[in-house]
Amino acid sequence: MNQADSEIIRGILSKGHEEASEKEADLVIFNTCGVVEKTERKIIKEADKAKKEGKRIIISGCLPLISKEACERASDGILGPANIDSIEELVKKIINDGKASIVEDNDLDKSGLSDIKKKTAKESCSAIVAISEGCLGGCSYCATRFARKKLKSFSIENIIKEIERNVSLGIKEIQLTSQDLAVYGMDRGSQELPQLLNEIIKIGGDFKVKLGMMNPGYAKKIMGELLSAYRSEKIYKFIHLPIQSGDDVLLEKMNRGYSSKDFIEISEAFRNAFENGIIATDIIVGHPSETEESFNKTVTVIEKIKPEVIHAFKFSKRKGTPDFLLKDLPDRIKKDRSRIINELFEKNNLEKNKNFLGKELDVLVVEKRKGKYLSRTDTGRAVVLDRGNIGETIKVRITDYRWNYLIGGYIDK
Repeated sequence: MNQADSEIIRGILSKGHEEASEKEADLVIFNTCGVVEKTERKIIKEADKAKKEGKRIIISGCLPLISKEACERASDGILGPANIDSIEELVKKIINDGKASIVEDNDLDKSGLSDIKKKTAKESCSAIVAISEGCLGGCSYCATRFARKKLKSFSIENIIKEIERNVSLGIKEIQLTSQDLAVYGMDRGSQELPQLLNEIIKIGGDFKVKLGMMNPGYAKKIMGELLSAYRSEKIYKFIHLPIQSGDDVLLEKMNRGYSSKDFIEISEAFRNAFENGIIATDIIVGHPSETEESFNKTVTVIEKIKPEVIHAFKFSKRKGTPDFLLKDLPDRIKKDRSRIINELFEKNNLEKNKNFLGKELDVLVVEKRKGKYLSRTDTGRAVVLDRGNIGETIKVRITDYRWNYLIGGYIDK
């Protein structure tokens, strides 16, 4: 969501301002995430540093609504995620008045607000398209809901127009994002994600769609329809299902709304439909209520499913959440459990990636990074190349591998 918001901010300001490096800029915008306290401290520290250098500072995103006073102290202006269409107005207020803030409730449909330029295709052919804001969850540890608030699903018509516009500009990869894709449309009465995907599939042109995060409890209700949509060549065989914990007792305390069995059933259904499909998940380690037995249950689920992508987060207390009142676990326990998860993750992926050695795969070249080219298979699996043309689909042979990506070479004709 933050990346999508950043593109909107960049697009709006590009009409009357010149983008510069942080060193050269007169005004610096920190578009923030407020999930963990460590990130907040880092952002405030960087904002303080830039301000001492004489720069004007805006802090936007989730943090201004989670830690408003800290953000106001460290900036000249704050901007809520529902107000990013007012970024130009905020900049003018800061220039004229010295200090300002816009953090009001706003029923904003963000689809169509980003301004993708053709020049981006030199480094990337990907675009992020947000389909909704907010969620239906009430997770005991989450502060993001204070910022993103209630679910607001953007119109299917506007989303389709934005994707069509991106495709017309040469974009080859569309990344759909929201806090929870699976609840899209429920503020209007029903889960409309399958309907949206079917409309996207109808769009003409050669492009791929990567789906963002889906809460397993809501994804389960539409899994049959989702699997049908996934069969389209235009959709990466990639699914992001955050489990957070493999212990049902802890999941209930977290108020996640699903069981570990739900996660396993959805994952296995996806595996059965797409043998080499990619499953991504999120895990919180060191929750105050996580016992050694709870953690071992998480390890058991990971061993069973072997997700190709794992984001392991050490629990972080956030003020205003129910879990803020709980006694925190020692950092050494969090670090040790995080290490165990990551080592298991790397081991499982090394074994999987080894099986691709020597295989020939069709890939889409999507991005240039540090002199290398990132490409993806039809499942979204990363293949790094020494050369390439952004936006082209080619056949490569896998010559080597790492735990987190494959290495490929062109097949000479």
